[in-house]
Amino acid sequence: MDSLLALRLYEWVGAQPWLETVVVLMAQYGVFALPVALAIVWIRSDSSDGQRLAILVGSVAALVAFGLGLVLERTLGRPRPFVELGFAPLLAHAADSSFPSDHTLTGVALVGALVWRAPRAGGVLILWAVLVGLARAAAGLHYVSDVIGSAVLALVIDGLAWLIVPRFIPRSRHRMH
Repeated sequence: MDSLLALRLYEWVGAQPWLETVVVLMAQYGVFALPVALAIVWIRSDSSDGQRLAILVGSVAALVAFGLGLVLERTLGRPRPFVELGFAPLLAHAADSSFPSDHTLTGVALVGALVWRAPRAGGVLILWAVLVGLARAAAGLHYVSDVIGSAVLALVIDGLAWLIVPRFIPRSRHRMH
């Protein structure tokens, strides 16, 4: 099922040149919008609303997610769709492990913590990070299940980061002036 979905998504995008362009741009550069968006949230946030703390928690979660992603890709070694199904991906990529999707895992971990303090902004940014992952799936780099699994794992890491990170910050600094 995962292979069939990967192939159909890749073929559908490849049949529409305008969509292929959008997918390639999103797959390559979409993740860079996340730190820019967080910088805007940081600047616009009130120091007492907890959003800056959420950004700090998300940053720690992203570092943990990145490290965990490196471990998982080396231990699981799931072939990428373009390798397993024998087609050329829409953008050049190494034939390393498909799971986890580093872009999705790190991106959702980075912005996911914001949901606890700014649900609308956090939700929009999580959606953006997942769309980046889906663009990478459409480009033949990941299976859709890699993207979904990476997003869920990232949110678990965010939840754990919320339990741990604030304990290392003095109460008076939770406002993050």
